[in-house]
Amino acid sequence: SDIDYNVILINLDGLRNDKVDHCTSLKLLKERSYYFPKMFTVAPYTFAALPAVFSGMYPSKNGANAYYNMFDFRREKIETLSQIMQKSGFYTSCDIIDDSVVPNQGFDEYNIYDENTVDFKKRHMEFIQRLSKKDKFFLFLHNTETHKKFVRDIIDKEKSSKNFSYDKKTKKSVYESFLQDTDEYVSLIVNTIKDCNIEEKTVLIIFSDHGTSLGEKDGEQFYGTFVYDYTINVFCIMHVPGMGSDIIDKQCRTIDLLPTIGELVNAKFNNQKEKIQGESLFPMIQDKNTQEREVFVETGGLYGPWPSPKKHNVFCVRKNNKKLIYNKTPKTWEFYDLDSDPKELNNIYDEESQLEQSYKEILYRYLKDNSIH
Repeated sequence: SDIDYNVILINLDGLRNDKVDHCTSLKLLKERSYYFPKMFTVAPYTFAALPAVFSGMYPSKNGANAYYNMFDFRREKIETLSQIMQKSGFYTSCDIIDDSVVPNQGFDEYNIYDENTVDFKKRHMEFIQRLSKKDKFFLFLHNTETHKKFVRDIIDKEKSSKNFSYDKKTKKSVYESFLQDTDEYVSLIVNTIKDCNIEEKTVLIIFSDHGTSLGEKDGEQFYGTFVYDYTINVFCIMHVPGMGSDIIDKQCRTIDLLPTIGELVNAKFNNQKEKIQGESLFPMIQDKNTQEREVFVETGGLYGPWPSPKKHNVFCVRKNNKKLIYNKTPKTWEFYDLDSDPKELNNIYDEESQLEQSYKEILYRYLKDNSIH
């Protein structure tokens, strides 16, 4: 492209894919953008999901591959999205909850907010107003509003009282009651871009880093423990000025964001000692017949039946609307046909099946490529 775009990348932390249409502003934005309803995170919790976005690599490749390994990102080997943007002449800025969610390399300014007192609307509006005076900027914003309220209202209450537990229906309505605020934030961002007269040259990308459990499965209070679709199926809305809109209904991954943004701004990827594992989403936008991408997910929960905060121990591959799950700690397998069983209620794993064998081979390839033993 010949336009020097600004790029604003926003993570709505923990916003479920199936709640996008509950949010008026998100829905409006989606309708005039490229919308990826079948994007999947490569790890269903923030401390592994965001470093994967910024490296275009799976957690076990980039080093941030467990709750307790969040600071082990392999900086010296990896050129991050912010470094690529900075090198391509962008003024780079971020506003995040914690210095472990995104490595600080490649940022002209690296901002951290206090989640307990932050006013996301006011703060992020001011960020955009200030940066709009730059020639071109890259801004990453981490909005944890929905996530924070859900943790406080549900997880903390359940933790502090042994005999207290919301039923699924209540959890769902409590969660949905938090969406309004996040949606007003989206509306404000869109309007601020307009008011600063940078609409014609600003790419806006909004995505979620993981979903949220609303009590679907026993043993998962929140997220990050298992790899079922309600936490791994996220979404992405990509608004590029002058480029139209479409629903890209093919399976893709959050690690595909880095090469997509890179292609959009004609970035030079020349420092990679480690190969980027994601692929640009533009072929999917340009050609309806492009293959879906295989999805591989790794996680190790803080809670649940087999917590593993030091090393991932739950893995899955998802392809052709089927999913194989390997729970390494109890050494159990699960297999789901998502066409007939979208809620993953019926484990049809069969040791003898050729089909399952072929999925195991795909899984073993990912474990090997990412040095997971």
